Amino acid sequence: MAAPAGGGGSAVSVLAPNGRRHTVKVTPSTVLLQVLEDTCRRQDFNPCEYDLKFQRSVLDLSLQWRFANLPNNAKLEMVPASRSREGPENMVRIALQLDDGSRLQDCFCSGQSLWELLSHFAQTSPWTGSLWCATLTWRSGCRPGQRSCLMSSLS
Repeated sequence: MAAPAGGGGSAVSVLAPNGRRHTVKVTPSTVLLQVLEDTCRRQDFNPCEYDLKFQRSVLDLSLQWRFANLPNNAKLEMVPASRSREGPENMVRIALQLDDGSRLQDCFCSGQSLWELLSHFAQTSPWTGSLWCATLTWRSGCRPGQRSCLMSSLS
């Protein structure tokens, strides 16, 4: 049998708590959370309340399909989430490595934006002034080591 047109004809079947199955087409870069959200949207469930399980293992929803080690046409099951993925109780530690080798680090809520993190580091760093420069390395769009200057909106 030929592969479906469009390349990467992978799909996954998700069993919802109401007993209905939903098939989701996936690409190698599809994040498993997208699979859960798509199923929940179609079946009218809240994705924050569920996890995905394959056989006996609860899956890491932050993984892309290519890294999840799941077979094509895998049969997943929605199960009640063991812990919340949202809210202020999810704290993460972020470290910023500076050009001189020093590191700034602090704890942040998982929902904070990158701008909020950089603004916090700009406020608490030993440098003063409204212009704060950091070396940012991007996968595309910038050359490694290119300087980017961020204007702080803080006075």
